[in-house]
Amino acid sequence: MKETAGLLHERLHTALLELLEAWPLAMIGFDSEGHILLWNRAAEKMLGWRAAEVLGRTGAELHGDSHHHYDQEFSRALTGETLTNQEKRHPTKSGGLIDVSWSASPLPDGDGNAAGILVLMEDITRRKQLEWALLESERFSRDIVDALPQNIAILDEEGTIIAVNKAWRDFAAAHSSQPERLCEGVNYLQVCDRATGQGAQEAEAYSQGIRAVMNGSLIEFSLEYPCHTPDHQGWFNGRVSRFSGEGPVRIVIAHENITELKLAEQAIQRLAQYDPLTGLPNRMLLLDRLTQGLIAAKRDDLRTAVLFLDLDRFKLVNDSLGHAAGDKLLKIVAERLRETVRKSDTVARLGGDEFVVLVQPAPATKGLTQIARKILQTLSRPVTIEGQEIFPSTSIGIALFPDDGKEADSLLRCADMAMYRAKEGGRNTYHFFSAEMHQQVLQRITLEQGLVQALERDEFHLCYQEQTELHSGKIVGMEVFLRWMNPELGLLRPADFLPLAEETGLILPIGEWVLRNACTQLRAWREAGLPAPRVAVNLSGRQLKHFRLVETICRVLDETGLSPRDLEVEVTENIISSDLPTAAERFEELKRIGISIAIDDFGTGISSLRNLQRLPIDRLKIDHSFLQGLATQKDAAPIIKTIIGMAHNLDLRVIAEGVETNDQRDFLHQQGCHEVQGYYFSRPVPAEEFRKLLNTL
Repeated sequence: MKETAGLLHERLHTALLELLEAWPLAMIGFDSEGHILLWNRAAEKMLGWRAAEVLGRTGAELHGDSHHHYDQEFSRALTGETLTNQEKRHPTKSGGLIDVSWSASPLPDGDGNAAGILVLMEDITRRKQLEWALLESERFSRDIVDALPQNIAILDEEGTIIAVNKAWRDFAAAHSSQPERLCEGVNYLQVCDRATGQGAQEAEAYSQGIRAVMNGSLIEFSLEYPCHTPDHQGWFNGRVSRFSGEGPVRIVIAHENITELKLAEQAIQRLAQYDPLTGLPNRMLLLDRLTQGLIAAKRDDLRTAVLFLDLDRFKLVNDSLGHAAGDKLLKIVAERLRETVRKSDTVARLGGDEFVVLVQPAPATKGLTQIARKILQTLSRPVTIEGQEIFPSTSIGIALFPDDGKEADSLLRCADMAMYRAKEGGRNTYHFFSAEMHQQVLQRITLEQGLVQALERDEFHLCYQEQTELHSGKIVGMEVFLRWMNPELGLLRPADFLPLAEETGLILPIGEWVLRNACTQLRAWREAGLPAPRVAVNLSGRQLKHFRLVETICRVLDETGLSPRDLEVEVTENIISSDLPTAAERFEELKRIGISIAIDDFGTGISSLRNLQRLPIDRLKIDHSFLQGLATQKDAAPIIKTIIGMAHNLDLRVIAEGVETNDQRDFLHQQGCHEVQGYYFSRPVPAEEFRKLLNTL
């Protein structure tokens, strides 16, 4: 029986050892002196030492130090204490360190005293790495959020703040006497709901937005709101969003300081809507206010008045005192206008020396007259600029809604026309728009609309008038004249529509059309074997100033195969006088490529002999008005003689236009005029008739 019991005990012992060997956790047994008695396969795999290398040795011998890793804990376990879930960094045979979780229990002897210690050990290195990585990630995320300039808070499903970033905390400290009421643990929704005074309306809207994001009716919510202090204007943009995922509801609110952006927007808006010199509304803002005013006036059956102001002889101030003085005068005028009109009225500067006063609602005609007179009186007070006393004056045109126009643009146009009538009436006065001017406006609109389409509809055509050399009787040139067959107004001459084309800028495409068609016709006649002479084309002031004038002329000559000697350009004396530097520059460019230049309507402007010497011109054209007065005005003949004599002295050819009688022809021949043109020889005729004339040569 004893043998059977011994055998069973031996077998149990063997089974226990095998179980310990197969146990997944490292098992290490120590005797009371610290010698290793048990070292299973899990311990070998975890720490690197085989059982044969460690059995019988102490921890100090194993690790090569006098202070065993477990000395303190070993002593505690020997006293009967059980240690659980202890974490340490444990060395391995290779010299590395691993993170382990271990427990130690005393092994009692037969008397109940601790005869040794059993240690269970688990490798938790991977887990610790994951925990550390997660911790680092959270710390990194926290650092990023703290570094953001936005004020950020995270709320739970009840609206309670569970976390804030540094910017939020700093803002709370700077703007609240109790910043803790805006940080963790505080219900932010209740803070918004309890807001009073300035900002209460925005707080209520923000609270509603947060609740909408919480319940899922909104994906995101944002709100711009002011946050002003006595010393500073500020704006913030609050955004509310919800964390995605299946976890508990978490709401992120972020307040971003957009003060610089709002100030920049205001500055841009001011640049777009206000005149930088005077600070007055510009054309764009005026049109907006006028349009809105007209809507209200129509709804309430009220009148609106537009007063269009233009300073008289302002150019003289710029030319004599300089543009800086002119700018000072404009600012003084703007300030005086602001002081003169009602606060409900709008004073705007359209540009240059043009101002507009928008009076709405407008009083009766008598009241508008009083306003206009008051403005004239106020602006006429003398001003001292650069030590020079100036007596400014202005001309005012007045148009009324709904009598004179029902749209903003039409009212401004009517007031502008009335202003020009005031200037014609002697300046420093006012003039109301009238039915007569209304008819002129309608005609102008018809002309302007027609001009836009005239080129496309091929409504223009050219007429040609011969230029004859007096001493030989030969045709040496021809001038082209533009005609417009308007489908509504009939045949129109240049004086009827070219000023409008010049004003609107349409003169540029029209002028190029004239140049191209005149050169094309000249080439066609020559290819047909006809002795077609040079062709003279008129240039307007806008054409002369255009930077691509010479380029356009060269391109047309190249495309039509003509020589620069085949073309002459004519520019009126008044255009040259108005901008002599530009004229001189363009003439030099034209002469360099070989274009002949003539001054048209000579004698009607204010050209000086010195100016004529500066300009590289070839021909002077005596204005037809002098020939018309030859028989009735005693000073006409001396003027003609003087012009011809001056041209001879300057080595310029001279041509007289408007010759209608034989006496005029003979007089010009006697005085040595080189060339003539006029009805005496031929009227301007279409190309077909001029071709017949060329056939006779």
